[in-house]
Amino acid sequence: MKVGIMSMQRVVNYGSFLQAYSLKKNIEAMGADVEFVDYQIEKPLVYGDDKKQSKLMELISKIYEKVVSPVKLSHEQMQPYWDGYERVDREYYEKMLPMLGMTKEKNYRPELDLLVIGSDEVFNCLQPNPNVGYSRELFGANQNAAKIITYAASFGNTTEEGLRKYEIYDEIREYISHFSGISARDKNSLKILSGMTEKVIIKNVDPVFLYDYEKEVNVIDVPINDYLVVYAYAKRISKKEAAAIIKFAKKHNKQIVCLCAPQEYLTGYLALNPFEVLAYIKNADYVVTDTFHGTVFSIKYNKAFATFVRGGYEASYGNNEKLCDLLETFGLEKRSVGNVKDLEQILLSKYDFEQVNQIISSEKKKAVEYLNRFVEE
Repeated sequence: MKVGIMSMQRVVNYGSFLQAYSLKKNIEAMGADVEFVDYQIEKPLVYGDDKKQSKLMELISKIYEKVVSPVKLSHEQMQPYWDGYERVDREYYEKMLPMLGMTKEKNYRPELDLLVIGSDEVFNCLQPNPNVGYSRELFGANQNAAKIITYAASFGNTTEEGLRKYEIYDEIREYISHFSGISARDKNSLKILSGMTEKVIIKNVDPVFLYDYEKEVNVIDVPINDYLVVYAYAKRISKKEAAAIIKFAKKHNKQIVCLCAPQEYLTGYLALNPFEVLAYIKNADYVVTDTFHGTVFSIKYNKAFATFVRGGYEASYGNNEKLCDLLETFGLEKRSVGNVKDLEQILLSKYDFEQVNQIISSEKKKAVEYLNRFVEE
């Protein structure tokens, strides 16, 4: 069987790559030939307000001005970090994407027996990202496949209210009606899809949970010990958050290692490839993150972690819908940082690794059964 995967596979992002890699490996293990499919990028329906965001950051800075906090890194101090990021970005296209069987040439509308749309935020159509926009092909439009299904597809922080506001709810509902199988990654996505169809919708975990990465990760040497990983989007860790992280690290004699992207108030950034990132998280003593996949990696490797959940709506990107659902799925709601003063308590608190691993095992079995049902047809 010839199977295509349409995801966010060209986005330079560790989570996007690793979930795509896992989904490919799992479907290939079922005996299918797998290729990645590109989508036509269309204009966004919403646009970011840079001035508004700038004023917000200025206000936050003033609020924390009197708080004992680390000094913001200078441009000269930040530049080596950005140079490292540029190297990772370059190697991503030269080394990582070929591992997905991808080339620079886009692969539009190949003839397929089955197209799997997902995972990741393939349905998050109300975001200002010009590299995605409201791309109808992510909803199955104009495809050349005998059957189309989704796997752990997410609307991100796009809501039903937003879809109706921008008058695309009915159009998306029509696309959804043609799917042979529907799988969502979180409750927000499940709710939206349930309102669009009477078809059975399965809730599945992110593909990262479905693959062990042992062959890729266990051969990587991590040359440091006694460290804490900070895995967050660029410049997202505030002064106050950075101060709490530094305080914890000093108190417990841990080195700080920043993965994913540089932070303005923390040193120790390492530019790594996706498998190296997994290796560093697997061997870390603690993880502090504000990302969905940073939380996924922490849960997967049974790490002592704490997650900052960021709210957002439309032009203001947030991850509260998917992160809250992820933590709830594994009974780890208490790992969410509501007050930065609680960071130490959360990192030092224990949770039931055995119970978490049982959930991972159960979810993996459910996911494989769902995918196998369509691959075997």
